[in-house]
Amino acid sequence: MELLKSGSRSLCEVEKQLGGQYGKEEVQSAIEELLQQEVIRLNDGIGKNSRTPGVPQGELPIQTLVFHLVNECNLGCTYCYAGGGEYGAPMKTMNEPTAEKAIDFLIKESKGAPNVSVILFGGEPTLNWRLLTHVVEYGKKAAKQAGKQIDFSMTTNGTLLNERRINFLVEHNIGVSVSMDGDENTQDKWRPFKSGHGSYEMVNKNARKLIEKHHTKPVAARVTLTKDFPHVKETFTHLQKMGFHEVGFAPVSETDEAFILNKPELSRLLDEFEELTEIFVQEAKMDRYFGFSNLVNVLVELHTGVNKGYGCGAGIGFYAVSPSGDLFLCHRFNEQDEYKMGDIYEGVDRRFQKTLLESLHVDNKTTCSRCPLKHTCSGGCYYEAKERQGEITAPNLHYCNWMYRWYTIALKAYVQVMEDNPTFLDRIAGLPLDDCHAN
Repeated sequence: MELLKSGSRSLCEVEKQLGGQYGKEEVQSAIEELLQQEVIRLNDGIGKNSRTPGVPQGELPIQTLVFHLVNECNLGCTYCYAGGGEYGAPMKTMNEPTAEKAIDFLIKESKGAPNVSVILFGGEPTLNWRLLTHVVEYGKKAAKQAGKQIDFSMTTNGTLLNERRINFLVEHNIGVSVSMDGDENTQDKWRPFKSGHGSYEMVNKNARKLIEKHHTKPVAARVTLTKDFPHVKETFTHLQKMGFHEVGFAPVSETDEAFILNKPELSRLLDEFEELTEIFVQEAKMDRYFGFSNLVNVLVELHTGVNKGYGCGAGIGFYAVSPSGDLFLCHRFNEQDEYKMGDIYEGVDRRFQKTLLESLHVDNKTTCSRCPLKHTCSGGCYYEAKERQGEITAPNLHYCNWMYRWYTIALKAYVQVMEDNPTFLDRIAGLPLDDCHAN
């Protein structure tokens, strides 16, 4: 295969150059086999069909920063992992010089990458609205000067949105995820204001206004599931009827017995995920999108051949920046000095990064060594591991059987969709439908 050894080639080039000797299907089959055996790679091993990444060497580009605009929240969610948004520290608010420095740091450290992302976060980011608008406006100017594209998204509880703020989000093409746990009874029970008053009425009203106006980016809902959670399909339907394009579910990470899901509830969750998956498949066959984001995320990974050495990009190309400019492993570790990765002034502590990443790599998690999901799950979320297992380097053993069954459900769905509507997942994953059409 001298053609493949001689340097970088696109699949189209390979197909065209071998097409004179072999049939198109024969060439495609051979390429697919080589990819599966990891003899060849796509995109330099980034994101598709790559060999399992080892510990990153050198200073990899940083492409995403989570801006903690304020360590404060106006809700008093009973299960909040961040202690009411304060992250165990006195309330802090990011200022303009810090925000500008963080943008400059991101653009500089993204190196040759053409795209960077900023996630506007808190606490509740809209509590620092003036700075939020400044970050967006400054970030767009700085990215343009550097010849880069910058993307903004925001996670919000939705209580402080109004017409002026919604117009800003629409104008600047900011993706929005609203944290909302379901119908009025559920939302008011788990996500009240600090006064104890329910938040559903206000969030429902504001979210509907946002969805009605925001057509530049789809608006998503994120649901936290707690003990005795209502039927997932009912919650999904309620939020879908509100107009949310996607709905995602996450079991609470708080380990308090008052909130945590026990084994029977986790099993019930999978039963109900399977129910939503069956609906997704039927809708996909009709070429309609059903925004069950938990399933969509897995299907896209399967379809693009993601092969992971780490549970996520935290500490590699993804960091959280605190109001004071410190860099942390991810937003969940904000203000935890043990997981401070450096700061925006002096940069990433590369020695600490290397040591930490070595300990987090799935190859160093012996209990994962024979798992068929080793390079898909890669041990799971570091924060969950810390909460449940006591160490961020530990695999999420409490989810092992759960993940195995969930991926089995997703794989069955993948096969069904590919049989009946093979281009559907190409479109969801943002892949070209046919790269090799003649010009």
